[in-house]
Amino acid sequence: MKKIKEAIIVEGTYDKIKLSQLYDTVIVTTDGFGIYKNISKVELIKKLAAKDGIIVLTDSDSAGFQIRNYIKNFVKKGVVKHAYIPDIEGKEKRKTKPSKEGFLGVEGINDDIIIDAIE
Repeated sequence: MKKIKEAIIVEGTYDKIKLSQLYDTVIVTTDGFGIYKNISKVELIKKLAAKDGIIVLTDSDSAGFQIRNYIKNFVKKGVVKHAYIPDIEGKEKRKTKPSKEGFLGVEGINDDIIIDAIE
C-alpha cells in the first residue's frame, strides 16, 4: 500500500474499496451524480484540494467525465489532478451486465493500470 498526500475522489463505494487496498490516503466518493446535491461533500472536496490537493479518478464513460468536469469547475483554490483509466470493454464481476457504454469502471480495472494512472 502506497501513502500519498493527495486525496482521491472516486464515483462509488466499490471504487473506494478498490482504491483503499492500493493507497493510504483520504478517499472520497461522489455517490455518482449525488455530488450535484451534496453541498457538504462539495465543501469537503474544496477543503481537501486546498490543503493537499486531490486526484480525480472517475470511470471513462460520459457520466465520469461529467462528474470530473463538475469537480474541476467548483474547485477554485488548490490542486486538482486528473487520473484517467483507459476504455476497456467488459463488466465488473458483481454486475450481471456491462455498463451502458460497455466499459469497465474503476472497480473493474486491473490494479497496475490504476497505479499507472495515479502516478
